[in-house]
Amino acid sequence: MLSQQIADKIRAKVSALVSQELRVLDATGKSLATTPALNAAKVNLTETPWAIPFSYGGNVVGYIVLEHEMPNHDEIAPLIRSIAELVMHQSIVLEQIPRQDERLDKFIYDLLNQPQPDWSLLAAEARLFDIELERPRIAIVIQVDDPTLVSRFQDPSNDREIRLTRYKFGINRALDSFYTSSRENIVSYLGGTSFCILKDLLTDDDAELGAQLENFKKSLNAIYGILKSELKLPTTVGVGNYHPNLEGLRQSYHEAISAIELGAQTWDQDRIYHIDDFGVVAPLLSGVDESNIYFSRELLERLGENHEIIQTLEAFFAFDMSLTRTADKLGIHRNTLVYRLDRITETLGLDPRVFDDAVQIKLAILYNRFVEPTRAA
Repeated sequence: MLSQQIADKIRAKVSALVSQELRVLDATGKSLATTPALNAAKVNLTETPWAIPFSYGGNVVGYIVLEHEMPNHDEIAPLIRSIAELVMHQSIVLEQIPRQDERLDKFIYDLLNQPQPDWSLLAAEARLFDIELERPRIAIVIQVDDPTLVSRFQDPSNDREIRLTRYKFGINRALDSFYTSSRENIVSYLGGTSFCILKDLLTDDDAELGAQLENFKKSLNAIYGILKSELKLPTTVGVGNYHPNLEGLRQSYHEAISAIELGAQTWDQDRIYHIDDFGVVAPLLSGVDESNIYFSRELLERLGENHEIIQTLEAFFAFDMSLTRTADKLGIHRNTLVYRLDRITETLGLDPRVFDDAVQIKLAILYNRFVEPTRAA
């Protein structure tokens, strides 16, 4: 329990108080830390009555032995003992924090990713972390552009752990500074460059929840700006929708991941994306509302059946919806292109010349490619 690192800290603190050489011993009398002028020989404690014991958890874990007994030993010994025990306590607490964080990270990862979770076991673990799983929450995934987090060569000075702690602290501070009435947010590290926020929604009342979700969506750009200022790195954020119960929270998490992946392919990284940004594609990513899923799949099937539609649309979007440039690229008359676009509008029920419709069509085309590996599997 008394490590050499802790012994070194105790030696440094006590050396600043007394004006003589000293040793810090373990409970057996073995020297763990000494001032420069002394050697690390084992000390016979029975022959050193002025050795000052210090404890942790009610048990003696070590001794501080000054080179000479001080004239005011009875007065200074309790102070030295208190310093040693305080350093011991603080050091052990600090050593335990990363382990506690790692356990929490693993718990959240399992909660969101286990194929067939044991809900009773997860509920028991949640109680250990003082987490209320019943609270309504929404998932936010944050990807920080720090490639050293996944470097094959880790810094032996544990600089990576320091950065992980700093990123978590920054995320928590951003949340606390913006959502001042909600302190039940959970921040965890999921591996790689990804972090997750399980955002507390404060209420499970349906009427209040709807209004709160609308306000939450309106606040996303503001909280994204605060997160960027805290993390000080390019940062891509994905946000899922709210769905009730733990299965719903897992669904929200996977929506957030999909929002990042599809958003990065459609636009760019270093932005925030909500699953609802993807129009008719969103239901396919989220798996809710069967009628919308049917409509989206039907749209994609109609797109996929006609290669001329795909070729025309891709050229039209590539040339910023310019009729003249697109017609030149395709080698057709401008009126022919207009005719094709009219036919596309009739076929899809969306007009590629209207910006909002064009975004949804482009996303649908992209989604076809996005899910192709999954379909092949």
